[in-house]
Amino acid sequence: MKQTWHAWQTIGGWLLVTGMVVAAACTPASPQGAVTPVPTYTPTSAVPVVSFATSQPTPTLWAATATPLVPTDTPPAQFSALATPTAAAPASPLAGALTAAPVLTPASVTAAFTAEVAPADIPARPANENPLTGLTVSDPTVLQRRPIHVRVGNDVAARPQAGLSAADVVYEEIVEWWVTRYTAIYLSQAPEVVAPIRSARLINCQLTTQYNAALSNSGGSDGVRWELSQLPIVNLDEYFWPQPYFYRENEGWQTRLALNVRKARELMASKNLEAAVALRGFTFSDSPLGGQPALTIDVPYPKRTSPVEWRYDLSTGRYLHWVSGQPLADATTKTQLSAANVILYYADHQETKIVEDSNGATSIRIIVNGEGRARVFRDGVVNEGRWRTDGTQTPEFLFPNGQPIPLKRGNSWIEVVPLDTQALVNGTPTP
Repeated sequence: MKQTWHAWQTIGGWLLVTGMVVAAACTPASPQGAVTPVPTYTPTSAVPVVSFATSQPTPTLWAATATPLVPTDTPPAQFSALATPTAAAPASPLAGALTAAPVLTPASVTAAFTAEVAPADIPARPANENPLTGLTVSDPTVLQRRPIHVRVGNDVAARPQAGLSAADVVYEEIVEWWVTRYTAIYLSQAPEVVAPIRSARLINCQLTTQYNAALSNSGGSDGVRWELSQLPIVNLDEYFWPQPYFYRENEGWQTRLALNVRKARELMASKNLEAAVALRGFTFSDSPLGGQPALTIDVPYPKRTSPVEWRYDLSTGRYLHWVSGQPLADATTKTQLSAANVILYYADHQETKIVEDSNGATSIRIIVNGEGRARVFRDGVVNEGRWRTDGTQTPEFLFPNGQPIPLKRGNSWIEVVPLDTQALVNGTPTP
């Protein structure tokens, strides 16, 4: 059946496309048509801090047109084959202790965003304590703003990435079943170069709402873009908001697109999209936890492109990051990436019919809302537990008895893995 029209929701408005369907866009590309091209420039070293009001503005989700477009929970015809996600049974190690993940519809997420946050859900913290790291900041106003979620590529050619060491939290997930990709979260810092920027995936529909964040990405496939358009999120899609993006010199098309996080914040402030988000954050403790020794962690992501190893460094008390047998460094700092906490986040991975590339590879629906198995690594030991979130707040990490698992102060890497993943601890992976 000929598709006559469909609409994408963007931050400032809805884009109406007549007589065509936008092609899937899973690789960075320059904006087309009336959109101003992404400039090439070298960022300056100065990173001024921008202060924002603590009241949360209500952004305009679409612009007035002669015939206003009305959001709908019913997908356009080309998405009718997409089934409503249903959570699978939790992983067997915690069977009986976990509950199935609830399915959040666009309407329920919208209601959750407009509801008052119960004070009991937000722990009391010093004004200068980062809820995502437990570290103090010199200027508490930097915490009174949205987290920015940035999609960063992890193809072999994308390494070393720039700016990951400045992220408070990094999520890693499998895309198209053969490689992984990152969602780097920036709250306390605003680096001028984060790269390479890549497209969004279905997991960002859930992660972005958990943090009430702004999502930075280089487009996405039709199916992913439509699902994102049904959510009340700030979507800084490069195709519609090119201002904070730029091309790095001497880079290929896969790695050239970068984001200046400072400029993204300036853009959000100018468009009334910045907000003081009440984050539940995580529980932290300065005291080391008891637990089973865990000096190495091998995460069996796709062997050809993305097998991950974390090695505990006694001298720093942090886990060092390795991928495909090589240390992974930050291209900006030239130092190996590390984490105070490494968390295995076991989640249901579901096949979809959303095509993501020219080879016909399909997107994965990863269910990160609800409840599931978690393994928390810090200080060279591991504790078994579970993660839990209703989709409107950051996840909690809990012991089997329901008490919070305190994280070490510092950054965290959250490795989102399928339910049947067999991570190897204190062992040597098979070549």
